[in-house]
Amino acid sequence: ATEVLKENVMMFVNQIGEIVHGCVDDYHGAPNKNIGDCFLLVWRLSGASEEKQQKLADMAIMSFIRMLAEINKSRVLARYRDHPGLLQRLPNYRVEMGFGLHCGWAIEGAIGSDLKIDASYLSPNVNVSSRLQAATEQYNVWLLISHFMVSLCSPELAAHCRLIDHVTVKGSKQPIRLYTIDLDYLQLQVKKKTAVEMTKNRFKLRQLREVRKNEKWAEDFSVSEAFNSDEDLIAMRATYDPEFFLRFAMAFRNYEAGEWLVARDMLFTCHYSPDSCQDDSATDYPARVSDGDWPVDGPTCTLLR
Repeated sequence: ATEVLKENVMMFVNQIGEIVHGCVDDYHGAPNKNIGDCFLLVWRLSGASEEKQQKLADMAIMSFIRMLAEINKSRVLARYRDHPGLLQRLPNYRVEMGFGLHCGWAIEGAIGSDLKIDASYLSPNVNVSSRLQAATEQYNVWLLISHFMVSLCSPELAAHCRLIDHVTVKGSKQPIRLYTIDLDYLQLQVKKKTAVEMTKNRFKLRQLREVRKNEKWAEDFSVSEAFNSDEDLIAMRATYDPEFFLRFAMAFRNYEAGEWLVARDMLFTCHYSPDSCQDDSATDYPARVSDGDWPVDGPTCTLLR
């Protein structure tokens, strides 16, 4: 995108940053640093009660879900899908982002000199988050969450996270179980322009934002309830049939236990739609799989390879 957009790439990144920063702030997080086209985002857990920590963990994940939805619904970003230069280099181009989410200790402070100073965080846990973000391309998912983070979440939200692998990540002293949340953002439509005028008064916008943030701290506010009430979330989850999650969970249990052949046979049946699942009773099923029958799920293909 940089070679095509050239000096306009700064405006492009800022347009994405406006969405990212807004969603983080809405869910009580803080944008800490912009590193090129990457963003370091922080939710401070220290000093909070267990209940507040659990809610902050839920809100961190939900903020990423909102980012995914808003980026794909944005009229401003949708214009880049028709950019001739981008389409020539990247057919069917659309803005895509990968997220890595991890939790742990970090040292907060100012780094630099009298000439340049930045407030930042130093910790191997920051590096683990970065590596999880980079691994989203390998697993072909939009989000990777460590089991440390999932264990902080409420049971209701954790139930929507899918365990996809158990790996050793550089920078972590112990193996990490990787989770993702399955969302099909292609189901979202770009926002239509409405006749309703949005206020441009910054003070008024800040007031409205604070009201929304305070509502999320209310005791009766459940972050995970969005999976049942939010139209965007419901649309993005509709692609995945419950049968798919059951098959993958069974396959992964065998994979983790070292039952490679059983896991392989089961993984070949992991299709999003039950109509695509073939009869897996035949022992030569993997040998009969054609290219058209190969699962499209990213984690499934990663484990099979």
